[in-house]
Amino acid sequence: MRLVTLRQFGISVALGSCLALGCGGEKSETPEAAPGSAAAPAGAAPGAPTAIPPVDDVWITELPANFPDDVPQYPGATVVKARPTFEEGIVVGFSTSDDPVKVANYFADALAAKGWSTNRVDAPEGIMLFADKGDRSATYGVATADGATQIDLLVIEMR
Repeated sequence: MRLVTLRQFGISVALGSCLALGCGGEKSETPEAAPGSAAAPAGAAPGAPTAIPPVDDVWITELPANFPDDVPQYPGATVVKARPTFEEGIVVGFSTSDDPVKVANYFADALAAKGWSTNRVDAPEGIMLFADKGDRSATYGVATADGATQIDLLVIEMR
């Protein structure tokens, strides 16, 4: 078994947290105020929203304009969630009907062809691919959910 570096572990925890906390999940029509935000207007119910959520809290269903050319996308996969802007990196979720192993194999080959070094971790819950290139890292999570193969991608730049 390969040892996962601390950085890779941190990335997988961040990606897992993003997935577990509802990245791409259904949004409430009335988002709750973030901790430390301005107080609700006088007469507002406790916990009532105080402002429009920042752009970073908005999910779109198309590839972000700043998506890197050297980060592989699975052919024919549909973008199901993406952040239009994200200071720390890019977050995109894709869906395909192809087998998860086929999808993970594609990414391992495509990343290597584009100059990324990779580490693959297979688990009963799914497959994680960790990739590094220069000052960037990409983490792909590939798993089956709701009868489809879900691909979650996080690309970050180390500063």
